[in-house]
Amino acid sequence: MHPKLSLTPEGLAVIAFVVYWLAVEYLKSRGFLEKHNISSYGPLLIIRTKKGLNLLEKISKPKKLWKFLATAGIPAVFAGMAFMFALIILMDVVMLKSPPPPSAVTSPRNVLLIPWVNTLFPPLYLLIALIVTLVVHEFSHAILCRVEDIKVRALGLLLLLLPVGGFAEPDEAELNKKANRLQKIRIFSAGVISNFSVAAITFVLFLLLLNFLSPVVFVAYSSNPRIHQGEIVYSINGVPVSTPSDVNRALKLSHNEIKIVTDTGSYTLPDITGVRIAGLYKGYPAEKAGLKKDMIIYMVNNTYTPTLQSFEEVMSKTKPGEVVTLHIYYNGKKEVFHVKLTKSPYSSSGFLGVEVYEYISGLELGYSSVLLKELKSMPYQLKSVRGWLFFVAMPLMGFKGFVGNTTKYFKPHVLGSYLFVILTALYWIGWVNFYVGLFNCLPAIPLDGGRVFYEVFAWLLNKLGLRGEKIADAAVKYLAYLIFASIIMSVIIPNISYFRGL
Repeated sequence: MHPKLSLTPEGLAVIAFVVYWLAVEYLKSRGFLEKHNISSYGPLLIIRTKKGLNLLEKISKPKKLWKFLATAGIPAVFAGMAFMFALIILMDVVMLKSPPPPSAVTSPRNVLLIPWVNTLFPPLYLLIALIVTLVVHEFSHAILCRVEDIKVRALGLLLLLLPVGGFAEPDEAELNKKANRLQKIRIFSAGVISNFSVAAITFVLFLLLLNFLSPVVFVAYSSNPRIHQGEIVYSINGVPVSTPSDVNRALKLSHNEIKIVTDTGSYTLPDITGVRIAGLYKGYPAEKAGLKKDMIIYMVNNTYTPTLQSFEEVMSKTKPGEVVTLHIYYNGKKEVFHVKLTKSPYSSSGFLGVEVYEYISGLELGYSSVLLKELKSMPYQLKSVRGWLFFVAMPLMGFKGFVGNTTKYFKPHVLGSYLFVILTALYWIGWVNFYVGLFNCLPAIPLDGGRVFYEVFAWLLNKLGLRGEKIADAAVKYLAYLIFASIIMSVIIPNISYFRGL
């Protein structure tokens, strides 16, 4: 018998790409592409069309409004330019001093936002977001061209099996001859400004729609063979639960046993609740006092701490030097420890020096309210540079939208499961617009930021009596070398072992 052949998704993608390329070459040889005003460079198709130009004329009619919006948005382009250039330099330092190990995040295929090639992001939502982003970006350039009375020859799409870009094709001769520096800056900035604007609008809608979701409590881990990970917890001791506060309140009603109702049944468990010690900091009070791993702290002083939230609340009110009484459950016995706290390295409160997790009769609960709260706090996080960095990297840190099993842990109040689709689409459209806008801010030709930087730098140098155009041209070229070399380095350095094995 012959072994059964099976193709991986990567293999299927390669076959599809080869078939596509052969089709392109065949259509080119038959004159089909030229007849329909389509150019090809290898597998890359450049599809031009005059459709949409009439709509473009109508949209660009309120010229004063468009000029005002474009001018008002220019500072955002320079802010994005400074942020991204600083991020590139920071990335270079990290790569040279302490490069990250190979991972899905550093994989070469995941550097580009190409659906079905990038394995980190949901492909369909990524494709929708890219189409919206490209249309918005390029159409904005075209609108500003017409606002500044520059002819647009065609609109178009770049196709590499999938859409990978879009463009508006202005009359370059008119652009260079008729437009002054400010007009050029407005035209070059338009795409970035529009991407930022769409990102802001979609994220506002995303945040508003989050209010129509309710969180749930679920089993994050279980050592009980009857209760399984992922089960939704409806109530504890007769109290409906959806947040850590609900669980804390319900567990304080316990007397010898806990009654839990999940989506698979009702269970009665022994009342052993608290925080379980997962690790101890060497040299800190807990270790010195003789506490051990797997001990369960169920009361601090005279306050029961059945949940992680209650434990953290009690500890936040302690002071360095204070002696606390810890009531411990360990190996079937109850013990008492008196521990003198030290200063917390994270706050002004007292510190035990333990790593703990919630323990509820062999269960560890998860709370989708934590994610919901974090998502709703995004606008407040943007008050700091750290918040912006988190926002840029958010999809890389695990949140892919309301897809897959994530939807199980939220209850929509309107639209049913369609609310998850809308929220996820808004999330990706917002993030991709923001990311593409930021990337295009980089001061490197052929990016928009490079062209804006050239015009402003040349103007400043001319004011100083220097050869502005010549120096600015050299500057943006060298910046382009630096930036794209940095991007290539960020792919190669974490994957050196991989490339050596090729």
